[in-house]
Amino acid sequence: MRYLFLVGLLMPFVVCAETSLWRVSDGNAELFIGGTVHVLSQNDYPLPPEFERAYRKADVLVLETDLAAMAAPETQLKLMQRLRYLEGETLQDNLDAETYGALKAYCSGIGLPIESLHGFKPPLVAITLLMTELQRWGLADAGVDDFFNRKAKAEGKALIGLESLEQQLNTIERMGQGHENELILSTLKELRELPVIMRSMKTAWRQGDMETLEQIGITPLHMEYPALYQDLLVNRNKAWLPDIAAMLTTPERELILVGALHLAGREGVLDQLRRRGYTVERY
Repeated sequence: MRYLFLVGLLMPFVVCAETSLWRVSDGNAELFIGGTVHVLSQNDYPLPPEFERAYRKADVLVLETDLAAMAAPETQLKLMQRLRYLEGETLQDNLDAETYGALKAYCSGIGLPIESLHGFKPPLVAITLLMTELQRWGLADAGVDDFFNRKAKAEGKALIGLESLEQQLNTIERMGQGHENELILSTLKELRELPVIMRSMKTAWRQGDMETLEQIGITPLHMEYPALYQDLLVNRNKAWLPDIAAMLTTPERELILVGALHLAGREGVLDQLRRRGYTVERY
């Protein structure tokens, strides 16, 4: 699956005429929506200047969830407890022979004993393998969301989340539920292509190239793993829309930052806002 939008999406900084930031308006009311990558390298800074300008104009910063609460040790412990099997059950019990064999071969190739993953449920296996690979490529630094989250906290700017902490935990826990083999196989496929995918996706993100983001990050997921596509993108996009619409009725101006793949495609937040009659234009 195209998994980068959960934990992130090797190009040096380039100046682009456009970027993944939009102004959404309804009469005189307006807010900004920016597509982000959740993990970056040091070469990705400084960020496109449009993000800073929108942040300065905004009264409220809106993220997918409360990042500080998500990173808290008690939350991470709770997540780990939910993503580990109870004694007597293992990862191998929940994968078919072909998938387990592919995973074992991959782990052997990177020098990771597959037994170390036996207590992990598939979402934790996918996250562990992806983060290991991102670190190997120097791409596990704080991303756009975390950068502005820290900035807002330091400056006392109002912060809210589109999803509660519990909703985020549920999303991760349910990832691939009933489709465990698909989740593992799609993750292994992506890991093999990771450097090329990252380079292409981050270039498209900087340029605000929604067509390329859809082609690289959404279409393969939709075609190959439709259940995952529905759970991880479509359902969450739809759940956010009423809250975003409500923000356009308040006197405050919001800057909403979500993973870039949530904005691309016909089921993306931008197209859905257009179909509801809102004006969506590049900022």
